[in-house]
Amino acid sequence: MRDSLSDAVLARYFALSYRVLATPAGREFLKRARAPDGPAVHGYATAQDLTALVGAMQPSPRDVVVDLGCGLGEVAIAVHRRTGSHVMGIDASPRAIAEARRRAAAEGVSAAVRFDVGEIGSAEIGGSAAYALDSLMLVRRAPDVLASVVRSLDPPGRVFATFIDHRGLDGDSFRGWVAGSGVRLERLDDVTGEFSERSRQRAAAARRVLRARPARAGRFGLLLVLAEEAAVSWLIKRRRLRRWRFTAVRATSVPGYDPQGSRHG
Repeated sequence: MRDSLSDAVLARYFALSYRVLATPAGREFLKRARAPDGPAVHGYATAQDLTALVGAMQPSPRDVVVDLGCGLGEVAIAVHRRTGSHVMGIDASPRAIAEARRRAAAEGVSAAVRFDVGEIGSAEIGGSAAYALDSLMLVRRAPDVLASVVRSLDPPGRVFATFIDHRGLDGDSFRGWVAGSGVRLERLDDVTGEFSERSRQRAAAARRVLRARPARAGRFGLLLVLAEEAAVSWLIKRRRLRRWRFTAVRATSVPGYDPQGSRHG
């Protein structure tokens, strides 16, 4: 019952978020909240995340990279632009997928960057590698979903992820939680400092747009952003909220795969 209620609340929250972002105030907020050299996303992804993602995966134009929880599609398009790889974006929000497709078409990359409505953990993903920017935290039994994704990918089953942990786990505890899914962590970084700065950027952008006295729908959405960022700041200061960035592969050995010699290493 609780899981069903949580899923319904999340679905309503994201439906409302994407509806607000479609307003003039929402579009202006996205533009103003954009991190320097980063994609224009509704969330906490940064330029550092994008650089780390590309560096960890090093996809080639022959690879198909899966974006788990692609949102409005900006990161998927940026990954294609930087690497030439094909990108398949998946998101549960039809509104987000429609906007992502529109953006891909507007930039002339629809042949290489595709978007479909779907749940992250509901089907075999497939592809050369995958990434999930703050989306695994929104699914039930995230370690199990991570393990399923890793198994469905081409060897070595590499996944790059950022994860906002509301339990405040330390590094060893978080490492153990991820490893419990049957994957092997190649790298784990605490990027809570970047997360905190990104939260401040979003709050400042919301305040600037509010000063222009937007229409009611946009104003309501921006007030929600300010409430969210106030809660984030409070929880970070009390060490109840951390953001991690990590790369994981299959825990079992893969014949012929040498992590030191791999082009992904």
